[in-house]
Amino acid sequence: MASSTLQSSGIARYTIWAARLVVFAAFFDLFVQFPTIAPYAESLGASATLVGVIVAAYSFTNLFGNLGAGYILDRWGRRTPMLLGMAITVVAVFSYSLVQTPEQMMVARAVHGIGAAVLAPGAFSIIGDRTAADRWGHAMGITGALIAVAALIGPPAAGILRDIWGANVVFYVDSAFIVITLIAFLLIARDGSPSVSEGESDPHDATGGDDARRNPALWSAYAAAFAITVGIGALVTHLPLMLEEQGETAARSGYSFGIYALVAMLVMASPISRAGDRYGRFGPMMLGLVGIAVGLALLGVLEGYGGVVAGMAVFGLGYGLVFPAATALVASATGADRRGMAFGVFYAVYSFGVVVGASGSGRLASLSDDLVGLPFLVAAAVVLAAVPLVAIMRYASTRSESPGI
Repeated sequence: MASSTLQSSGIARYTIWAARLVVFAAFFDLFVQFPTIAPYAESLGASATLVGVIVAAYSFTNLFGNLGAGYILDRWGRRTPMLLGMAITVVAVFSYSLVQTPEQMMVARAVHGIGAAVLAPGAFSIIGDRTAADRWGHAMGITGALIAVAALIGPPAAGILRDIWGANVVFYVDSAFIVITLIAFLLIARDGSPSVSEGESDPHDATGGDDARRNPALWSAYAAAFAITVGIGALVTHLPLMLEEQGETAARSGYSFGIYALVAMLVMASPISRAGDRYGRFGPMMLGLVGIAVGLALLGVLEGYGGVVAGMAVFGLGYGLVFPAATALVASATGADRRGMAFGVFYAVYSFGVVVGASGSGRLASLSDDLVGLPFLVAAAVVLAAVPLVAIMRYASTRSESPGI
C-alpha cells in the first residue's frame, strides 16, 4: 500500500522532478565554474599557487559540508535546508562578480562550497524518500542522466559566455538559473514523512537504519563512489595535458569529455538503468567498475585520438552502470531517517575521490615524461581493485539478509 501511495501521488511526482531540477542546477553550477574560476582568479592578480588554493577552497568546504548536511537533512527535513543552501549559493556566485582581490575570491569560493554541499544529498534523499523501492535504480538513472546533460552543456556554455561577454556574465547567468530553481522548488516541493516502502530497509533494522555504519551494502556504494571518482580525477587532470602534448586542440579535449558524458547519459536514461531494480544493485555496479577500469586502461595504452574516443566511450558506459546502482544502493540500505546522512557521506567520498585522483595523477605525471599513460593505468588498477572489495561486501550483505539490495 505504501508503495502504490508513493507512486500514485501527484505531489510525490512533482517533488521528485523539483529535486531533479535542483540536481541539474547544482551540477550545472559546478560545471560552469570549471573553465571560469582559474582564469578569473588569475585576472584578479592571484599567483599560480593562490589560484590553486582558490579553486580548491570550494572542494574543501564542500567535502566537509556534505557531512554536516547529512545530519541537518535528517534532523530538519529536506526542503528547508535545500532552500537555504540555494540561497547561500546564489549570494556566493553573484559575489564573484563583486570581489576585488584574490583573498575575497577565496572567501566567496569557501562560502559557495558550504552552500552547495546540501543540494545533491538533499535532492537524492528526496528521490529515495518519494520513490518506491522497486524503482530506485531507474529513478536514480534518470537523475544521473541530468547530471550528464549538465556536464555536456555547462563548460561549453561558460566558455562561450566568457569569450563574448566576460566572466561576470557567467556568474550572472549561473546565479539567475539557481534563483529560478529556488523559486520552482519552493513552489513545487513538499517535505513529507515517507513510510517505509515495500522492499525498503526498515530504519530500525540492523542492516539499514541505526546500525548503518556497519552495513556492508552501504560501504560497497561508498567504495564504488571512491573508485570511480579517482578515475574522474585522473581524467580531469591528466587528459587535457596529454592531448595538449599530442598537439590536439582545446576543442578536442572538450569533445572527449562530451563523449564520456553522452554515453553515460544514454545508458542512465535507457532501460539499462532498470537492471539494478530487476537483478540487484551489485551486478551492474561491479560490471560498471570493470568498464571504467577498461576505459582508463585504453586511455593509458592506445595512441592517437581514436584511442581517446574509445577509452572515454567505455568509461562513460561503465559510469552509466555504476552511478544508478550505487545511489540506489544508498537509498535501499538506509531508512528515511538516516538517508540524508548516507547521501552526505556518499558525496563527501565522491569529492574526496576526485581530489585523490587529481593530485595522484599529477604526481605520477611528474615522475617521467616517457610514461604518458601511467596515471590512467594506476587509476584503472585502483578502480579494478574495488571490484573484489564490492564482491566481498555483497557476500557479507547477503549473509546479513539486508533487504532491498
